[in-house]
Amino acid sequence: MGERKGLGWREGAFLAEAAAQIGCLTVVVILLALGAGLWLDSRLGTKPWFTLGLVLASIPVSLYMVVRLALSAARRAQGGESKESEESEESKESEESEESKNR
Repeated sequence: MGERKGLGWREGAFLAEAAAQIGCLTVVVILLALGAGLWLDSRLGTKPWFTLGLVLASIPVSLYMVVRLALSAARRAQGGESKESEESEESKESEESEESKNR
């Protein structure tokens, strides 16, 4: 039979977890910047400037954190994949050795 291509359920779960973390992280960073900017503007009387500045500054911070999370998730997904393949190779080797002992 042909080999199955695509992601396994574990890799898919890692990617779904990473996507959820990335989405939540982006929203939280931007909302924190917006809240801090509005608070500073109300205290200092500089109506849009701190809000605009902090929201614009939150974009590269958010992008940096997104890249870090994505790379971390990719490493975890690859690590899980290699462990599974090593385990399957070890089980095949042990089965072969048992068969040779039985002969």
